[in-house]
Amino acid sequence: MDDIAHPPVRLQAASSVLISSRHALSLVSNFLDDFQARSTPSKGSDTSITAQLQKLSKALEQECIRQSN
Repeated sequence: MDDIAHPPVRLQAASSVLISSRHALSLVSNFLDDFQARSTPSKGSDTSITAQLQKLSKALEQECIRQSN
């Protein structure tokens, strides 16, 4: 008998704290570096996560540049 398919777990934030774009960029960059170090292509990792994090990082960089002008 087949298992019943279950939808993915839905996450909801319990609280939030405002941070600057520069601080967010720093956190995302550090996480991305660590994530890339842990997941190598030889492990068959999903590159879509890395691509989305790189897009976020680039957008945060652009926002920091706009704010500094």
